[in-house]
Amino acid sequence: MNSAVAPKKLKFMAWLHVIVLCIAASVLALAFSFLWLQGTWVKPELRDQHDAFFFGTIGTEIMPQAAFEALPELFPENFQPLGVEAGDWVKQFGFIHSPENANQGFPVGIALSNYRAKSAAPSPTKFVGFSCALCHTSVLKTPKGEGSLVVGNTNVSLNLFAWIDALQASLLNEKRLTVDAIADVYERKHNQPMPISDRIMTQVWLTGARRNLTANLPKYGDPYGGQGSMSANNLPAGPGRTLPFRTLVRNLFNRPANDMAAYSKLATIYEQNLQEWAQFDGTVRDLLARSSVAAFAAGATIENMKNPEIARNIIRASDYTRTLKGPSFGEVFPSSAASLDQDHIQRGEKLFDTYCFSCHGRRDKATGEWLKGPRQGEVIPVEEIGTDLARVNFRYYNELPDRLYKVFPEDHPFAVSRADLRPGPAGNTRGYLNKPLTSIFTHAPYLHNGSILTLAELINLKPRQDVFFRGSNAYDTENVGLLSPEAPNSEVYFRFDTSLPGNSNKGHDYPWTYQGEGWNESDLKDLLEYLKTL
Repeated sequence: MNSAVAPKKLKFMAWLHVIVLCIAASVLALAFSFLWLQGTWVKPELRDQHDAFFFGTIGTEIMPQAAFEALPELFPENFQPLGVEAGDWVKQFGFIHSPENANQGFPVGIALSNYRAKSAAPSPTKFVGFSCALCHTSVLKTPKGEGSLVVGNTNVSLNLFAWIDALQASLLNEKRLTVDAIADVYERKHNQPMPISDRIMTQVWLTGARRNLTANLPKYGDPYGGQGSMSANNLPAGPGRTLPFRTLVRNLFNRPANDMAAYSKLATIYEQNLQEWAQFDGTVRDLLARSSVAAFAAGATIENMKNPEIARNIIRASDYTRTLKGPSFGEVFPSSAASLDQDHIQRGEKLFDTYCFSCHGRRDKATGEWLKGPRQGEVIPVEEIGTDLARVNFRYYNELPDRLYKVFPEDHPFAVSRADLRPGPAGNTRGYLNKPLTSIFTHAPYLHNGSILTLAELINLKPRQDVFFRGSNAYDTENVGLLSPEAPNSEVYFRFDTSLPGNSNKGHDYPWTYQGEGWNESDLKDLLEYLKTL
């Protein structure tokens, strides 16, 4: 009996081996097919410096394109919190509409790629992220409509933290934010069903993003959503500002950092080659190091910044700013420039050379060569300059450089030199860098925290406003800065109170304090006229 069973058993085992081998071969074939297919999803683009700055991904992918397009329609209470009369979500959160037919109809600074968020793994569907142009491009226009798009300055209207809050509030709504809901919007917008690959990737994103957000709620707190996103009490950074160190502390120390008021105006980035230190508080020397840290703070990861296309975009966008020259006052506001008084300008130039040149330098009118001031590039202690100290006095300030240095491995494209980070070998002065003043009229609002609206206030020709409103501010060509209404309206919606932590408008009392010893109104008018020409 055993001899009869044995051949059957052997035959069964042989067939089982064949089946197992076939399954294994099928799995391998599927794996190789998937790897091959992944290779077709991404076609890296070799962008030039300009296109890398405007359109290139820097590792900040957030969500699939289909979800990005659907959210404003699915959650109007979050993405049009001021009501439909205040405009679409682009206007309400201070993004900039692209010129007609540019950037596939997305706002300026929106980058599309086939990389998944955080990992840069290939994706068959487009993901939406940010390019450098999002924060460093702005529209400057007078109440009469004169002005233009300016590249390289602060995006004065962008309220990015409010937009992120609106996104998070929507993400937590599991009943309304589903793949089916997103697919319905997609079909209406594109007149065709949402591809299965898009549905799969959207579901993967939705599951992961919702899980990560929910896990962090006990530490960071719930989003506000609706009009709460726009409240200065809830999200005090407001338009044109960011909290970069809070993000870094959260990522590097795994701490909430909710009590940090280290506000920073979105930087103006003209002619970076003129600066000894790339960061305006003198904490990061190398331009590429600053750019990579900025991308990291904006949502990129150590891992995805290794991706060759993402790394190349960061490098080329940074190189774009090395020689990027800001516009002249006359190019942006020709009618206002036509009335400039040359006698005032000449007298103002002498005052500038007496009181300002030492710290900021200036360009030689005849040769165009930059004339460096003796103290240009020096970090002025906060005790001397007297401006708000929250940016250089927050918890973890001393520990942060070491964490940044260690988080980038030595073989990483953006490995940081410890000598290029302060506090450290180059010093530990807590203060602000004396920077060259290029296209100074575009730098409004002024000081590192954006607490002064106009140059007239900065040089103490006029008293500084203690409370004003920020958002879609029109440009003030007379006082050289931004206009604020007396009360908020559908255009201007953020209350800026300079008495609150991180918002001080004190300090930098050069040439004189307002109506203090030596104060001369006529001289300051001359100086203001000259500053318009820089």
